Amino acid sequence: ILRLMALGLNNSSRSFMMEYELCIREAEAHDAAALVAFLDLVGQETDFTSLDENGILMTESEMALFIEKQATSDNQITLLALLNDEIAGVLNITAEQRIRIRHIGDIFLVIQRKFWNHGLGSILLEEGIEWAKTSGVLRRLQLSVQKRNEAAIHLYSKFGFVTEGLQERGAYLKEGIFLDVYLMGRLIDK
Repeated sequence: ILRLMALGLNNSSRSFMMEYELCIREAEAHDAAALVAFLDLVGQETDFTSLDENGILMTESEMALFIEKQATSDNQITLLALLNDEIAGVLNITAEQRIRIRHIGDIFLVIQRKFWNHGLGSILLEEGIEWAKTSGVLRRLQLSVQKRNEAAIHLYSKFGFVTEGLQERGAYLKEGIFLDVYLMGRLIDK
């Protein structure tokens, strides 16, 4: 997967549009350090994900091995959204290799905060769904999303995900607050 396009983004702290070259591509082992740094950053930017201020808790070499393992799998992928060669978003689909459940892909999607509400989530999700359709293996995509994350729920619903359940106390904030989490899924047709 490689998708290039020009993207004009409003910089909220400035009153002008910046032109970015957007590249969507599969992660490669040489991306490991940048990917770890990106995930560590977004873990500090928002409490909407399972990441926290400790980030991904992986070393560069562990991430490189993870990426290489995914590259050899027919039911897993990590897609990067690069703006001017800098990671701005990630979509990861992981799946088991056991025959009975290898058709189920778990989605993790995160966008760097400064690029929220510019369509990157939609672009990455669309690419991930298209990849899943052509994988020949995946027949179901699923994810969890905090009930309070209305923007993400809207995005997933727009792409055909439906709420299948509610996990009470599915997430926890260090301030001692438990959060409910929706379980959402989407079937992939042949």
